[in-house]
Amino acid sequence: MKTLITGGTGFIGKHLARELLSAGHKVVVLSRDKAKAVKELGNEIEIVVWRGTEGLPLNALQGVDCVVNLAGESIGSGRWTRAKKERIVASRVDTTRALTNSIKERTDKPKVFVSASAIGFYGPCGDEELTEGSPAGGDFLARVAKTWESEAYKTESPETRVATVRIGVVLGHGGALEQMIPPFRLCLGGPIGSGKQWVSWIHVNDLVGLIRFVMENDAVKGPVNATAPNPVRMEELCKALGQVMKRPAMLRTPEFLLRLIFGEMADLLLNGQRVLPRKALEMGYEFQFPTARSALEEVLLNWCQVPLN
Repeated sequence: MKTLITGGTGFIGKHLARELLSAGHKVVVLSRDKAKAVKELGNEIEIVVWRGTEGLPLNALQGVDCVVNLAGESIGSGRWTRAKKERIVASRVDTTRALTNSIKERTDKPKVFVSASAIGFYGPCGDEELTEGSPAGGDFLARVAKTWESEAYKTESPETRVATVRIGVVLGHGGALEQMIPPFRLCLGGPIGSGKQWVSWIHVNDLVGLIRFVMENDAVKGPVNATAPNPVRMEELCKALGQVMKRPAMLRTPEFLLRLIFGEMADLLLNGQRVLPRKALEMGYEFQFPTARSALEEVLLNWCQVPLN
């Protein structure tokens, strides 16, 4: 299978590209910076220069069986200024629109288009259990995710199957844990805000595995929640992290401080969603890391080499 990936030099994209390459796929990554992409991914992966919102280079889709769209500005870094929010939208919606338009113009269309989305689609929902059939929320991230997915489904045709993967908090060598580990190393870790908010997480290996599962199974289409089957509250996640690192998890970061530092972006940390991967389980995907403790142990002991004494 020949797979084209956007966002292939990002945290998730690098893991997916390497996994597909090891599985015998031919992998093409679209990137703004070819030299950086080659440095990140090596010479076995074909790099095609693309600016992100323009039409694809003429031959980029030639022979491609699957397109995986992972492009998107980070939502977890810095305050959500007006300019930042515009970049968040453009990097998702405009990029997906450009991909969709390029695919629609071709006679030899890819068999499957897998586009990233986010569990932010559902908005803050307290303790309510959320599945793929739950409605969209009304806050900023929910509106972005809804529009993002809408653009992706414009690719759907008799030739092209479309799935949108609603990604939760990804645990791996990078991502959210990069910001969580340093305070715990200094014995300064603990829950954010009340600690009662739900964290719907997924190990990066399961996310990559689930994306492959979606790519390779013709029956899977539409939204797919990319979260582990056992979401936890923030205080439970921090407790598990402290136990694995043998560090206390007692110091809370108060809500007022987060809002002072991050403004509107603090909502991302203070409001969670209790998201269940109903479709993945019903279709037969088997999670390698179904519990937060098992996921944290794998990441911290094998990848991050966190000292446990």
